Amino acid sequence: MILPLNGIALQLDLPERLRLEAICRPVELVRDQLLEPLPGPQPEHPVYFLQGATASLWIEPGAGSRHVAVGLAGREGMVGCSHLWSSGHGQWVARVLTPGSASVTNVAQLHELMAHSPALVMAITQFLWRQTQEVVQLSARMLVGDIRMRLALWLHLMHHKTGQRHLRVTHEALAEMLGIRRVSVTLTAGQLQSEGVLALHRGALEIQDLPALTRIAGLHT
Repeated sequence: MILPLNGIALQLDLPERLRLEAICRPVELVRDQLLEPLPGPQPEHPVYFLQGATASLWIEPGAGSRHVAVGLAGREGMVGCSHLWSSGHGQWVARVLTPGSASVTNVAQLHELMAHSPALVMAITQFLWRQTQEVVQLSARMLVGDIRMRLALWLHLMHHKTGQRHLRVTHEALAEMLGIRRVSVTLTAGQLQSEGVLALHRGALEIQDLPALTRIAGLHT
């Protein structure tokens, strides 16, 4: 079975899940890989059901402006929905933040399966609704939080999406998502390390005190 850890697949009963798995193949996604939008014929566009990888979600607020990170997708869901429903590509961009496993199909195969699987349509719809709520809440917190809180919030979200405390992410990638200088991430992460919240490694970091990180992120005490 190639979809044991994906939240959408886990909402399906066994026969439905096996039909989904039959049109998928396992892949390993690499850091910074662009997942959507992609050029080329629409029916061949890939749709990814994430397992070990996470994908950062970006929008371009205005013409010529830099992209702003607004969300994260992980093992709970999928990436490639703009290929699935949109007749044209808007400002939504998704690319791999932390490398790892996924299962991939294409638009034509998934459309065919959805036409005969109300349960799959419902599972995807529920994921998209939860993702919308998450993007709204994250955007609101990013507007009012300082660097320390915003960094903690992204790291907490990454932990939630992967189920892992060891996160394969660079300071440069975090700085880009936060819209700040890399040195600011390094200084803030170093402070969190001195407090025993994080352990920093080359190209990665480890959450050592999850309750403390949760409090710093302003989620709950």
